[in-house]
Amino acid sequence: MKVPTTMSDPTLAPKQGKRATIFAVTSGKGGVGKTSLSVNLACEFSRRGHHTIIVDTDLGLANAHILAGIKPTRTLSDYIDGKAELAEIIEQGPCKVKFISGGSGVKEMANLDDNGRARICAAVEELSPFCDVILLDTGAGVSKSVTDFVSIADHTILVATSNFAAIADAYGIVKVIVQEGYRKPVHCVVNRVRSPEEAEQVFLKLKGCTERFLGFDLNWLGFLPEDSSVEGAVLKRAPFSEVFPGSVAARYLGKLVTGLERYVGDGKPAPQPAKT
Repeated sequence: MKVPTTMSDPTLAPKQGKRATIFAVTSGKGGVGKTSLSVNLACEFSRRGHHTIIVDTDLGLANAHILAGIKPTRTLSDYIDGKAELAEIIEQGPCKVKFISGGSGVKEMANLDDNGRARICAAVEELSPFCDVILLDTGAGVSKSVTDFVSIADHTILVATSNFAAIADAYGIVKVIVQEGYRKPVHCVVNRVRSPEEAEQVFLKLKGCTERFLGFDLNWLGFLPEDSSVEGAVLKRAPFSEVFPGSVAARYLGKLVTGLERYVGDGKPAPQPAKT
């Protein structure tokens, strides 16, 4: 892999045979705050000293760059079209996070075929030796454009709200990935709740369904409370944990990252180059 110019600083040198832990952030339903969570998780990991890359794999409708306050010059669309090398589509994001945009409003990306998605998955693995954490902000729903990226993650972060449709759709995405053979951890985050009890009720409903009907055990990661700072940050086009670091949402975000940090560094060793 050609070392990206934006990653040529010594803090992002190859990790001596190690690889990043890959987290896929997904949801069954759109509008539950998945992208906001992805961007803010990336920022918090980076603030704690973990070299972090976020890849927006919500193909065709990518908007993580908006919440990160970035105007990407090149995207995954350019990479797939052969107009740019992987090194050339990496942008500098907030909090020293490296950022790859998926391209917004690109019909060809929304309809990307198996080979195209496989190229993106391979690119994620190529990036892995250069960082500690890779966050994949997937699309919502159960299409192959979602499940293919979930399949390469070491851990999946499932985002839901107390909305009945969001709970049902969250169960739907778990059902699909489990039926496709996914057996790695799925951690549940309940977003925009008014109390811990509300979050617990949502999680227990999901957990009960996945255990009873799928024989699959969900992990509890935590929740984010309803907080006007989150919407305020969206209007500012910046991560809420950066512009409102003292907010309630930022405090609970920290708890989520503390829960995930135990998995950083537990990924498979990086593949060794073939002997010549």
